[in-house]
Amino acid sequence: MQCGPKGQVPQKAPPAGTGRWPVPTFAGRRQPRTILEISKTAATAMGAALLVLATTMSAVVVAPAANAAELVTVSLTFDDAHLDQVAAAAYMNSKGLKGTFNVPSGYLNADKSHMTTAQAISLQSAGNEIGGHSVTHADLAFADTGEATRQICNDRSSLTSLGFRVTSFAYPYASSTPAIENIASSCGYNSARGLGDISSHVPGTTGLPLAETIPPANPFLTKAPDQVDGTWTLQNLKDLTINAQPGGGWIQYTFHHINVPGEPLSVSTANFNALVDFLAAEQSAGRIVVKTVDQVIGGTVKPNAAGPQPPAPLTSGNLIRNPGFETPGPITGDAPSCWVPGGYGINTYSYDTVTAAHTGTAAQQLVMSAYQSGNAKILPPLDTGQCSPTVTPGQRYTMSAWYTSTANTQFELYYRVGQGNWQYWTSSPHFAPSANYTQVSYTSPPVPAGATAMTMALTLFSAGTLVTDDYSLTKTALDPGAFQPITPVRLLDTRTSSGSVAPRGTVSFQVGGINGIPANVAAVTFNLTVTNPTSFGFVSAYASNTGRPTASNLNYETGQTVANSVTVPVGADGKVTLYSESAGTAQLIADVSGYYVAGAATAAGAFKAVAPTRFLDTRNNPTPVAPKGTISVQIGGASGIPANVSAVTFNLTVANSTSFGFVTAFASGAAIPNASNLNYGMGQIVPNRVTVPVGADGMIRLYNESAGTAQLIVDVSGYYLPGAATLPGTFQAMTPARFLDTRDGNTPAPVPVDGTISFQVGGFGGVPTSAAAAIFNLTVANPTSFGFVTAYPSGAPLPNASNVNYTTGQIVPNSVTIPVGGDGKINLFNRSAGTAHLVADVSGYFL
Repeated sequence: MQCGPKGQVPQKAPPAGTGRWPVPTFAGRRQPRTILEISKTAATAMGAALLVLATTMSAVVVAPAANAAELVTVSLTFDDAHLDQVAAAAYMNSKGLKGTFNVPSGYLNADKSHMTTAQAISLQSAGNEIGGHSVTHADLAFADTGEATRQICNDRSSLTSLGFRVTSFAYPYASSTPAIENIASSCGYNSARGLGDISSHVPGTTGLPLAETIPPANPFLTKAPDQVDGTWTLQNLKDLTINAQPGGGWIQYTFHHINVPGEPLSVSTANFNALVDFLAAEQSAGRIVVKTVDQVIGGTVKPNAAGPQPPAPLTSGNLIRNPGFETPGPITGDAPSCWVPGGYGINTYSYDTVTAAHTGTAAQQLVMSAYQSGNAKILPPLDTGQCSPTVTPGQRYTMSAWYTSTANTQFELYYRVGQGNWQYWTSSPHFAPSANYTQVSYTSPPVPAGATAMTMALTLFSAGTLVTDDYSLTKTALDPGAFQPITPVRLLDTRTSSGSVAPRGTVSFQVGGINGIPANVAAVTFNLTVTNPTSFGFVSAYASNTGRPTASNLNYETGQTVANSVTVPVGADGKVTLYSESAGTAQLIADVSGYYVAGAATAAGAFKAVAPTRFLDTRNNPTPVAPKGTISVQIGGASGIPANVSAVTFNLTVANSTSFGFVTAFASGAAIPNASNLNYGMGQIVPNRVTVPVGADGMIRLYNESAGTAQLIVDVSGYYLPGAATLPGTFQAMTPARFLDTRDGNTPAPVPVDGTISFQVGGFGGVPTSAAAAIFNLTVANPTSFGFVTAYPSGAPLPNASNVNYTTGQIVPNSVTIPVGGDGKINLFNRSAGTAHLVADVSGYFL
């Protein structure tokens, strides 16, 4: 039994780094002896894991006795590339013993609980062996020949390409058949290990051989004792070697975790180190020899063999293969083709194909007969592409299924990074029990950056019976006015393309049809940066081939590098135009972070872009806003905007200020929030985009926190329709709230040089866990050097983009619209030779 990707507690993130997987069994399949011999019933143990499988126990062939003249050869093997194995290896190696570490290539660099490639290379450099363990830790007997070959061959090829010498393999879940053994041989391995066929203290192993023969009768199913778990005593561990010594032969110990509290497959550090000390002493006394698996088997390193390409992915319509369970799977009488049972936690469940179908002749039934924790499900496998749906980062997917149930159920989602690293993603809300077939659906958040595939299923997380049928997974079509966030991408940089913009010149850049953005988007959100201007001036952004508005987006001084967020309509040709009002030249940069779907917006929270229009300019009054004064601006019912809009997006500019200060925007009728939108110095002209709720009277208010007066300018570029947002991509405004302030707390800590800080958005401060993106005002304070900050979704790679540029000691804000990571967090990267404090005030989120 080996651990795999983590599962998930209903409505909560999965526990980290734990898991236990009972192993499936059936006639003709090689199995360890520790699994309950109950047809298609699984009793899961403590921890989080996925794809818990079980069927019927097969017979075990007793190997001939080992040659009594041999010394016992001991191999210490470790499965699944868990990080805690590194410290165990260090102690083992300090005693002169080397081990074999069986690594699923998809697990390397997967998360903080698994090894990095560099750590595994260090193990090999120290004399340890790296073996294969499949790409995704797959149950190979549930896969067809093509998938099984990819899992075994591509794992070896990937590990070899990383610099490992790979000659041995270990079957995940000890799951093998003669056909799978032949695949392991054809992939270039010299041996492959099973589990549970050597006598130990484990019930049911009495009468089995005390050791494997050398050489093994079948090198592609070498016999080994059951895996070590937390129930094994030190004496149990020693006895494997002691009992084998009279007859000689080979003992393979199999470890998963060392000293991980609460992990059933963990052995204590004290017991592990004591075993190592015992084996080292026995070897010094000449009674045993400790070798790696490769040293026992011998042979040359064979050439790699590539697995076949996976079938072409489904790209339209229903992306689920065998959605109604009508096609049988490779195991007669077991899970249907392209479906496998799964679960985690402490529970007992059974699964079966039943004829009480919604359509056709087959449905899948889960019966949870005993429950303490975790869940169970039947889902498309976590594979390399045979069955799992291929997905596109940033795209949303809508899933549905028909079900009957005596208990609550919910969708649970996983995604794959690359070809082998599967991770828990999220879960839907609960769906109520139903005596009759009922269809339920759920739309996912945008697929995380780097994801290549996904899987999902309805789950049981309490005692009861769940029957499911007719699954569907389709690309979500967003309604007009919905926002689609994307990981920031640079679509314009005149420093590397057209050259600087001329005095009073324009430059246009393509948005529609670029980087996965549809050709006919309504509007776009991007961060606009001016750098290397040879004179002062300002920039206006507007839809291509439309009249230039009397509005500005970004003011700048000679030589200044300054940024501002822009939301603006896109022209019919898919372009946005930037006009530089200046006597000098300037370089312009545009980093796009999302777009709005074209069409007539009607849904609550949908966005309606307008040509930038000036709604306020106190210079024309000409009374500036007083110190600690407030001014109201009518939005609803003005200039064609409906009276009952929910929120507005505008560019706010401060000019002619007589002191330093900041401005806070908020809905009329609400209290002034603990947030800011625009910080300014004396006499400075500085803009910032603002998205803020509109009051019931259709007004917003601007508060000037300063000892001096300031002129304020408001240029509106769009608004959000009234009502509570419910559809994907619609916006829910909220009273601006401070979600991050590194200056706060007993030990304020600025973000370090080239450092990254994350802050929670999803599931915090009233923002739902399903939020796809957020709008927040990001402020840099007290930087000790110049630099810039880049915001991006947690889990995504650092993009080539920026959001706020700053100089030493400057306080500078900018509005940010950015996707939320799969864990509900947003990352802020400080690119600087100095430290900087960061403040984030969230004003709304997109579903």
